[in-house]
Amino acid sequence: MFSIKLMIFLIASGATITITGAVEEKINVLVMYESLCPDSVRFMTNQLGPNYDSLKDVINVNLVPFGKSESVNNGAQFFCQHGPAECEGNRMQSCVLDQTSNQDAQVKFAVCQMSGQYDSSSQYCAQLAGLSGDITECMNSDLGTVLQLEAEKITKIYDPSFVPTIVYDGKFDQKLQDRSLSNFKDVVCSLLQERGSIAFNTVC
Repeated sequence: MFSIKLMIFLIASGATITITGAVEEKINVLVMYESLCPDSVRFMTNQLGPNYDSLKDVINVNLVPFGKSESVNNGAQFFCQHGPAECEGNRMQSCVLDQTSNQDAQVKFAVCQMSGQYDSSSQYCAQLAGLSGDITECMNSDLGTVLQLEAEKITKIYDPSFVPTIVYDGKFDQKLQDRSLSNFKDVVCSLLQERGSIAFNTVC
């Protein structure tokens, strides 16, 4: 989830990786998704989840749970593609993800939650990721609204026609988007290869 914490983390880290003594920029991966979207579930559980451990040293992942939702009156109300339950799910994910800038924890939580194998509350998956599942205050306060408005702002920059939408290094590419849905790791590897990255042989 995009947050001030994440911005500070990226600035502090310089968005770089170190491999065999050389420093390279990581690939920035923006994932815009919806909590109850079947295609979002498939991407999280079949692509991001299974491939994350092998790619985590070469990617910066920004998870944005909003998709085709819409806010009214500066967040007084939200309307979501799959109904009120999805709005609640998006807000819940925002609240949990905002607890940390640790990418491993964020991805672990989101993939777990999107898998649908556990109850719809945040408790189990948050604890699995080392985060707090007690998000009542965030859910019922202005913070939850602000986080969803932030997610909307990011999403509107790209105005996605399909959810999930995956953007690499800030630029949407339809071919990369299409490939990402079925072979996320291959896309990341192809981008590393285009850069002439020394990480290609290690990761791919």
